[in-house]
This record gives sequence, structure tokens and C-alpha cells, in this order.
Amino acid sequence: MMEKEFEGKSLDQLVEIACEELGCVPEDLEFEILEFSSSSGLLGIPGKKVRIKARIKADKVLSERANRALMFLKELLNYAEFKIDLKTNILKDKMQVEIILLGEDVKYLIQNGAETLTALEFLTNKVVARALGVGPKIVLKPEGIDIEKEKKLVNAVKRAIEKIKKNKEPQIIKIGSQREQKIVVNLVKQEENIDYKIEGEGKQKKVILNWKE
Repeated sequence: MMEKEFEGKSLDQLVEIACEELGCVPEDLEFEILEFSSSSGLLGIPGKKVRIKARIKADKVLSERANRALMFLKELLNYAEFKIDLKTNILKDKMQVEIILLGEDVKYLIQNGAETLTALEFLTNKVVARALGVGPKIVLKPEGIDIEKEKKLVNAVKRAIEKIKKNKEPQIIKIGSQREQKIVVNLVKQEENIDYKIEGEGKQKKVILNWKE
């Protein structure tokens, strides 16, 4: 979050200057007084020196970025005729905006390790930064799905496939849900020379990848 130091002869003057430079009203500004002193100036006339560090309040910064991101995403999703609803979480402790995606068409964004969702998140942050400047990140999260965990799973499967191609030895991928199983199987099906079988139940469930002779 951008902050700047200002120096002048009165606090009121500095607040006015800070609001003008940061593009906000006094109610949205927070500041820290770094120096407040008085001294005898030229010809013995007393003078004052005030120095502050000012920034826009976190709530204001985050809500502006959230609104800009929502405006872009709604327009894009409507144009694509995707049935996706959006819900916003303002995370002041992380200085981050979290946008939750809900609806039947979210599935199109989270296939194959959510590459499409990652691209959409990148584009959203670019659009917001162009409109409001670089600032807190916008994070897109499908409701009820751990995208970071799925990305790690996709990377693990890709590494296993490369190892099989190199040494022809079986590789084991542990899975914890039907969705994880589907991710692994879809990736393996793209490989002509690799087969798979599923063993175990519950937490012991795994996919064994083998080289086709």
C-alpha cells in the first residue's frame, strides 16, 4: 500500500496536500506524525515544522480494488455466458482481496490443475493495476476447492510421467477424493504409452502408473 511523507507548517495543510496527492478524502486517510516542532525563525518570528507519513486506509484500498475486479469479472463472465456467481472477502490481515467463485460453470476454470483460473487471476490483477495502480493482490478461489493442493497434485503426476518415460518403472500417486482421482486419470489418458490402475480405499487409495510394453 502506497505511503508518502509530507512536510509543512500545519497538520491541516499536510492533510489537504496528502489527500490531493493520494486521491482521497480526509475520512479515508490515516497518518502518523513523525515530527511536530516549533522554533524561532527569521528575525525571531516563531515557526512550526510538521512532518507526517500518510496512506489511504486499508479498508478503502481493498474495497476499491475489490469493486474494480468484480466489475471486470462480471462483464467477462456475462460475455462468456458462464453461470458463475462471485462473493468477496476483504482480508485486512493479509492486505488481500479474495473473490470466491460459485456455480455450475466453475468447473470449466479448474480443469487440469486450474490453468484457466490462474490465467484469469493474472488478467484480473493486470486490469485492476492498470486502473488503480499496483497494490494488494486479487485472489480467485472456487468455493470448497483447494486449488493449491490440486496444482501440487498435477505437478506430481507430471513428474511421475516423466520418470516412467525415462526408466519405465511404475510410479504411485496417492489420492484423497474422486476429484483428485479424476485429475490424475485425465492427465494419464493424454499419454499413449502409460497405463494406470486404481487400488485401495479411502485414505489408502492410490493410482499406479505403468509403462505400456
